[in-house]
Amino acid sequence: MLQKFVIIGMLLSICCSRIAANNMDHYNYGSMDNMMTTTERLNSAVRCVNVNPQNSVDLQQIMGLWYGSEIIMHSQEIPGVYDYDTCVIIHLTDVTDRVRQNQGYNGQGYNNNHRYQYNQDNQNIYRTSTSPPTYLDSNQEFRRLQALRTKYLRLVWSESDNNLEYTFNYTTDAPGQWSNIGDQRGSLVNLNTYSQFSGTVQVVKAVNDHLVLTFCGNDVKSSIYTLVLTRNRLGLSSDELRSIRNMLFRRGLSTETIRKVCNGASGLQLSLAGLLGLLLLTFWAGIKH
Repeated sequence: MLQKFVIIGMLLSICCSRIAANNMDHYNYGSMDNMMTTTERLNSAVRCVNVNPQNSVDLQQIMGLWYGSEIIMHSQEIPGVYDYDTCVIIHLTDVTDRVRQNQGYNGQGYNNNHRYQYNQDNQNIYRTSTSPPTYLDSNQEFRRLQALRTKYLRLVWSESDNNLEYTFNYTTDAPGQWSNIGDQRGSLVNLNTYSQFSGTVQVVKAVNDHLVLTFCGNDVKSSIYTLVLTRNRLGLSSDELRSIRNMLFRRGLSTETIRKVCNGASGLQLSLAGLLGLLLLTFWAGIKH
């Protein structure tokens, strides 16, 4: 009789953990607050290490639309494979020219007659002052070359009918290492459970039909996770996914907790609608400015 109760208890425990995972706020990838042990908090900064990003990345080739296949959590306590009824869609855009123009870059360097401000909607606004520009010092050539090496891209994360916009910079000699600049924008920012991401993204793998990005936050409460993307709406094959997990494991990342996304048509349609709405708003804001 005691053995029967033990078995029933184990089954209930498994079911509850599955339900909890599906009800977990899947927008909160960047924060592990209340889910990290003391050891994890101490080691979180250590885990945010170089995972040998692919530095021969053709950034123009990876721009555009990508569909999520799975999200591999490297700092979760509960291992398992969990199915989500939402779809993650990523859209990448090169915004180098726009950022340089807004920052006052004129091909010789940056003007010093602009100020960077935010409005109440958390949108970036660049205002020009009436004071005469000041000239750069003897380091002008170095700063000009550094500005030419630095480029910018926008990553829009759309999930269900919500979205999030990141801005990253990178250098031409390390295109597989992105650093985020500024705060994120989008409807997800208004959710109480969202924590601003500050950290890096490493391009672990970039080929014609799939893209592997590892996110790592600078904050001790942040988690490290890998987003596996594909150009194909139907997702990647089990062999391709297994190969990606093995690659991450060989580079020192745990691959025991996996969140599978984009398994249903309804989630895909909602994510596409949310992404289209944000892109239209961004396009309209660009015209106005």
